[in-house]
Amino acid sequence: MPFEAWQLGLIDQAGYNGIRDEHLAAVAAEILKIPGDSVNDAEFRSACYRAGVDPDNFRQSDLDRLQQVLDQY
Repeated sequence: MPFEAWQLGLIDQAGYNGIRDEHLAAVAAEILKIPGDSVNDAEFRSACYRAGVDPDNFRQSDLDRLQQVLDQY
């Protein structure tokens, strides 16, 4: 069964084709809304869901890149 174009878009948006800069920016924007200077796993997962990105698609290298994005703020 082939995918419809809108389904492929959702797959890409959720990060199933890899975490890109726009995914990192969206998650970082949500994390920056969380008070304090650190986030726990539940807060990270919630920020990902609010950004429309599946947190289970993050690898350690993606988390390192996310940290670099957050360090800019």
